[in-house]
Amino acid sequence: MKKEDCISLDSPTAWKQALGGIEYSFGHTWENCYAMYLTTGYRTFLYSFENEYGRIVCPISEREFEGYVDIVKPSGFSGFVGRGSVPGFSRHWQEFAKKRGYICGYIGLNPIHDYSDHFEPKEIYPYLNQQCDIYVLDLTPSHDELFANLSTNRKRQLKHWDNIQDDLVFDRSILKDFLLDNYVSFFAEKDALEAFYYNKKTVAFLLGLDSVVMVGARSEGKVVAVSTFTYTPYEGEYLFNVSLPEGRHYGVPLLWYGVNQLKSLRIPILNLGGGWAGIAEFKRRFGAYPLTMKVLKQIYDPQVYHKLCRQTKADPDDMAGFFPAYRR
Repeated sequence: MKKEDCISLDSPTAWKQALGGIEYSFGHTWENCYAMYLTTGYRTFLYSFENEYGRIVCPISEREFEGYVDIVKPSGFSGFVGRGSVPGFSRHWQEFAKKRGYICGYIGLNPIHDYSDHFEPKEIYPYLNQQCDIYVLDLTPSHDELFANLSTNRKRQLKHWDNIQDDLVFDRSILKDFLLDNYVSFFAEKDALEAFYYNKKTVAFLLGLDSVVMVGARSEGKVVAVSTFTYTPYEGEYLFNVSLPEGRHYGVPLLWYGVNQLKSLRIPILNLGGGWAGIAEFKRRFGAYPLTMKVLKQIYDPQVYHKLCRQTKADPDDMAGFFPAYRR
């Protein structure tokens, strides 16, 4: 017998219970989804499907457009994850989405916990319409082995680690104030999406969580850089780094601190996130390996989808491009 639920943000206990027995990322948690809701205001819930074969969950946010509703996942590494393999799940999901009256869905998939094989291959596309990788670091080797896996340049930058530790700051109130004062201008300068996705309520909520690790660096008496990490029992995540120009060189030691701190908590892997060119190389040099991000694109109501595309002069047949096309 199947059981299908939409667990709202008003039910954090039920949300956490639905994740029981499943390997999940911070993006799946009630805490992350509530934080993202503080920015978007989207109606958000945890979809849960369970039968005799297993259970599959996915956080979902509903967005309105011209009186209709399409769906995405909240910002963060989430997507469909589960316990066991559920034959025919794609059909159950399609029936659910059509019953809810959704136009279409654009749902990023977490390559660390990959359930993409539960959908039709033709519905799976590269993230951002081109191959884009995240970089993942295995934290199970010893500290010495992790250091040995660093690039030559990374080892050189950490050569004086004992001295660098004297510059580290752990006072959460000081670090929180620094981030709230500087994150918008920092990400705007980098043209990063976080500057537009996260308002101060979201950032303040995230920084107050016990599952968020913060570490900063001080130079000439003031904080000049802060890195943040979050984690579940199954994986850690490099959340973001914010620095002043004079603190950019602390990026490597702050990340190395996070690696060691998460390892001490027995977190098995660290998702360093993605990035282009130099950012990707920065992460690869820590000994991380790439995993390709994918996204699920589905149309549940073709008639309405084509209507909205005509109204916005978008190509409804271009599934490989921006999706949904009418939101370009």
